[in-house]
Amino acid sequence: MLYQANHRSYRKKANYKPLVFFLILLGLAGIAFFFRQDIKNLFAGDRRLLLEKERKLLQEGIVKGEPKEGEIKEFKSTAKDFVTSNPKEGISYHYAALSGYYEFLLLGFRFDSVTLSKIAYTGFQEFLEQDSSYLPLVEDSYRQALRAQAIDPEFLESTDNRYLIAFGESIRQKLSRSALNKLLISIEPEKLSPELKSGYAWTCLVGSALSGNTEFLKKILSQQDISGSLLLSARESDFLIALSEFRAGQYVSSLNYLRRVKNINEDFLTGSSKILEARIFYYQNLSPKAIVLLEEYYPSSGDRKEEVLNLAREILSKNQTLKTKLPVED
Repeated sequence: MLYQANHRSYRKKANYKPLVFFLILLGLAGIAFFFRQDIKNLFAGDRRLLLEKERKLLQEGIVKGEPKEGEIKEFKSTAKDFVTSNPKEGISYHYAALSGYYEFLLLGFRFDSVTLSKIAYTGFQEFLEQDSSYLPLVEDSYRQALRAQAIDPEFLESTDNRYLIAFGESIRQKLSRSALNKLLISIEPEKLSPELKSGYAWTCLVGSALSGNTEFLKKILSQQDISGSLLLSARESDFLIALSEFRAGQYVSSLNYLRRVKNINEDFLTGSSKILEARIFYYQNLSPKAIVLLEEYYPSSGDRKEEVLNLAREILSKNQTLKTKLPVED
């Protein structure tokens, strides 16, 4: 073969760079696999710190009764990622439970005195029938809190987590009232996080009014550091005590409180007190007096006319000799 003068011939050198790069990647992958739990814990720690930081941001809005959608949605997203990366950690499910509770508040539920009085009177069933969108969020929060407790014994003693379970039980109405009351009494309010305290006071008052635990109800009402944020009026407090006494079968005491609640304003408290008073007389075998009370209230009962008529029908069905001016046959 002929070559030109001064021409240098080169044999092509082998390129080992891709192989070296591949070996480095393989080594890094091996190290990552070997230390995978340490790496996972490192990022988990970062997410946990992030969740606590986000929680502190949204606490202020919730305490003021002004939950912020952006902050709650961000917390929920971070909590979801945390559960995915740490499915065997109780804290993961606790954060998920909190995110469901926060989202429940975002729907517009408020721990105020008006809602308190109505639900203490009717129970949760009527409330849930009016708006069923709350229930899935409560159910999810409740179940996540139960998972946290099942996975990690630490959460058996966690005040916040136990409150989330108690709140879920209150809305779901699957636990007996006495059992719910015991659960609420076992929670130490001073250990609750700030954004959960008003909800705890509200749930305690509803639970005790529904279960007839007047002693616990009065205790919560007397502790202004717990119930003060609900801004209950004296009439509202008396109404709750009257409901509790009624459910405890203490009818005379209940009537005394109901008569303090009634006034010239035909508001919810006055109307409810009149209907409850009639029911107490019915339970005391004073059906004629109960019917008279219902007849007197009916003309001014407004949108509660059907409630009045239903009670009248119930009384008349047990006392068929009684007569009434009420349109019970319509």
